[in-house]
Amino acid sequence: MRRKERKRRKSNRFPASLQRTWQGWWAEILVALLVPLAIFLLVERMSIRQTLFAWLMGLLRWLDSLIDGLVQGVASFVRNTTLSDLTAYVLLVMAIGLVAWRTRQRLISQPRFAELKCPRCGSGLHRVHRYWPDRVLSIYVPVRRYRCKNHDCGWHGLRVRISRHE
Repeated sequence: MRRKERKRRKSNRFPASLQRTWQGWWAEILVALLVPLAIFLLVERMSIRQTLFAWLMGLLRWLDSLIDGLVQGVASFVRNTTLSDLTAYVLLVMAIGLVAWRTRQRLISQPRFAELKCPRCGSGLHRVHRYWPDRVLSIYVPVRRYRCKNHDCGWHGLRVRISRHE
């Protein structure tokens, strides 16, 4: 079971020979890259400092115009908003919040999302590393990623983590 899992993990990485080379020679590889760069910077006739300064100034001007546009847009929106519009926005935000809260409560209370049995074959599950979207979803609903213990099944997915405090 673990061999298959390791093979799956390793297939997405660099080849093992390249990894071993990097682990054993990382300092020498960096030196081999840094020395030619340093020599190039010593002998080149471009004014890198002026070019970088011009790029930085252009970026700052762009950010200034972006912020100015946002401020003007918000000011225009506020000027054109009536009290009834503001009330409607508040009511919409409250309704969306209520639906989100109620959906979360229903997801947490559903036993089928919390049981630690495979939905395909009924075997047990074991926890595996979460992906970044799983972590983002955990802000809303506390979830963990699981994989089926049955090798032939191959199911993996999320289950709601039920804490004792809720």
